[in-house]
Amino acid sequence: MKITMVKKLLEDGSECKKCREVTERLNAHNEMNKLDRIAYADVRDPGSEGFKLAEKHNMETTPFFIVEDDGEETVYKTYLELRKNAFNQAPDAEDIEIEEKRKAPPDELDFL
Repeated sequence: MKITMVKKLLEDGSECKKCREVTERLNAHNEMNKLDRIAYADVRDPGSEGFKLAEKHNMETTPFFIVEDDGEETVYKTYLELRKNAFNQAPDAEDIEIEEKRKAPPDELDFL
């Protein structure tokens, strides 16, 4: 299994808020080492790898995850989906809180 996380970089070069929050959760669960790579959708470069992956997979928000397993690609829109389906782990309260934030009205999402 190969896992790619796609994050958004803002004009100042920092990661979007939700990307930082999800990275914190990955670290809290000692799961960062399960990621094979991180691709960035850099707002300063519309041709960046992350934007190309977002277009390919019809993703409009970050972060998201692409899991390649036995030649098949599965895209997870949320960390909660990744944790449940790829890592076979139940979400904890903080994971659920992050998921609720992602369901917030569109003006609070990190659109690409």
